[in-house]
Amino acid sequence: MLIPFLSATQNLFIHSTVGLPPQIWWLPALVLLILGSAALIDTVSSTIPDPVILMGLIAVTATQGTNVSWDFAAMHLTYALAAGLIIWGINQIWFRLMKADAIGMGDAKWTMLAVACFDVLPAIYAWGIGACLAIVWIGLTRVTRHKIARVYFAPFLFIGLIAGLYWLRLRV
Repeated sequence: MLIPFLSATQNLFIHSTVGLPPQIWWLPALVLLILGSAALIDTVSSTIPDPVILMGLIAVTATQGTNVSWDFAAMHLTYALAAGLIIWGINQIWFRLMKADAIGMGDAKWTMLAVACFDVLPAIYAWGIGACLAIVWIGLTRVTRHKIARVYFAPFLFIGLIAGLYWLRLRV
């Protein structure tokens, strides 16, 4: 009973990425563990730990480089850095106009790791679905008259990433 479950889980990880050989199924599992842990830490401490994200980026790049090609790894790392730079740029524009941050840079780093492993489109889904879920959350807190000072976005990003991976890669 346990073996079919583990086999199905391994199959899900294999299909959650594009371009990685099947024996590297553990990499998306590791990245999802890191991203989920970072989202959980964000809900408790309102920060995403830089060393964990950095170690994840190093692991993804090194694994892609040694098991696929260094060009493949460089392309994914470039996309990840571009995603982080775009989010940073959007926040800078917002900050100059409104004198307050719009996006936490932890969310930018979180997104960089997601893009490095899973590619750009699942990360876009994560932001779209995550934003919708965050809006619902804010609405529920207003309806229940529960005061919140800030919305910690990484948990919504994580749920959005899982939904995006399912929609793009796992549904049959």
